[in-house]
Amino acid sequence: MTVRRGIGWLIVIAASLVVGVWSYAVANAKRAPSRALVVAAPMSGTAKASVAYNSFAARSAKNAKADVSREETELANAAYRSEPLSAPALGILAVSMTNAEQAQKRQALLDLAGKINRRNMLVNNELIKAAALRGDDRTFFTWLSRVMLTGNEAKTTYGAAMADATAREGTVAALAPIIGPRPKWTDYYWSLVVRRPASLINAARLRLAVAGAPWRQTDIAATDKRLLQELVRYGHLDAGYELASGLGLRDKNAKGAGANLLRNGNFGSVPDLAPFDWQLSSIGSLGASIDSRGKTLLISAIGGARAPAAQQLLRLSPGKYVVDWELSANGELSRETLFARISCAEGGAKYGAPRIDLADPSHPKTVTVSGAGCNWYWFAIDVEIPDSAAGVDVHLKQISLKPAPSDRGVSGGSDGEN
Repeated sequence: MTVRRGIGWLIVIAASLVVGVWSYAVANAKRAPSRALVVAAPMSGTAKASVAYNSFAARSAKNAKADVSREETELANAAYRSEPLSAPALGILAVSMTNAEQAQKRQALLDLAGKINRRNMLVNNELIKAAALRGDDRTFFTWLSRVMLTGNEAKTTYGAAMADATAREGTVAALAPIIGPRPKWTDYYWSLVVRRPASLINAARLRLAVAGAPWRQTDIAATDKRLLQELVRYGHLDAGYELASGLGLRDKNAKGAGANLLRNGNFGSVPDLAPFDWQLSSIGSLGASIDSRGKTLLISAIGGARAPAAQQLLRLSPGKYVVDWELSANGELSRETLFARISCAEGGAKYGAPRIDLADPSHPKTVTVSGAGCNWYWFAIDVEIPDSAAGVDVHLKQISLKPAPSDRGVSGGSDGEN
C-alpha cells in the first residue's frame, strides 16, 4: 500500500516538476563557475561543484531521465574532498548513486545537503521524490512547503504540485500541521486548490482541520467562499454543508416544531457562507443585497430580468410546508413577477414544489414538496420581469418556510431565524 501510494505521489508531482525544477540551475549555468572550464587557473571546490551541478541541470532539462556523467561525478568528488559541506556536490554524488545497496548512503547525503542549503533545487526535488517513494506523506509536504518559500518560481511550480496532490489519500493528516501555522504561501495554495475538482473534498476536510485546535483559522476568506461554491457546483453538497457549519454557519432556531427552516429568513445578517445562507444576485438587470440593520432584502430589477434574486440550499423531506412572507414595493407589484421556488438541487432530478407568487396578497401558502429521492433543495426568490415592463424595487422584510401543522414530523436540515 505504501509503495503504491508513493508511486501515486510521484505521478502527481511529475508533470509539475520536470519542467520547473531546473529553471534556477539552468539560468545559473552562464555564471562565473561555468566559465572556469576554459580558464587556465585551477578551479576551487565551489566552482567544480557548480560546474558539475549546472552541467547535469542543463542535460536534465532536455532529458528528465539523464544520469550523472563520469565527468560530473569526478568534479563533484573533487569538490566534496575540498569542501565537504558543498550542497551541489553532495546532491550530484547522491544522484549518481543508483544501485540499491547505495540507497542508505544516498539518502544520508541528501539529508545532509538539505540541512546545509534549502534552496538547492536538485536536492529538494530528490528529497521530495524519496519521501514519495517511502509513502512518507508528512515529509513529502514538509519539503514542498520549504521549497515554496524559496521564491516565486518555486512557489508556482511546487504550489501546483501540492494542490494536485491534495486529492490523494493521506493528505489531510499530513498537510494540516504544515498549513496550520499559515506559512507565507497559504493564500496562494488555497487559490490553486479551489480550481482543482479532484482535490475539493480533501481541501474541505483540510480547511475544517485548520479551523480547529490548535490553529483556529476561523476567519472566512474569499477562497473559503469559492471552495463552498465549487463543492456545490460539483455536487458535493454534504461536504459543503459540513464545511460551512465548521466555519460558523448560523443555526439558531433549530428547535421547535414551528421553526423557520430558512436560514437568515429575517435578513438580520449579511451572508458569508452562501449558498447555505442567501446567495445574492448581482447581474446587469438584477441586483439583491441585505440591509442587516434594517433587516431587509433589497431587490432591484429592470425589464428583462429573469433570474434568482436570492437563493439558498437546505435539506428537506417530502411533505407539506407553509411559506409566508412580508414585503413592500415602489408602487404596485404586478402579479407573476416575483416567485418563491423550491426545486431539487441534486443532479437532474425534477422534484420540488409549485412556484408561489409573492405578489399575491393572500398568504401564507401551503405547498407540497415531492421527491423521496432528493435530500437537498434550492429555495429561490425568482424575478421575472417582461422585457417591456418598468423596473421594480422590492423590500422583503421576512420570509419563512415551516412544516405544515399536519406534517410536524417533517424535518428540515437548515434552521434559520424567524
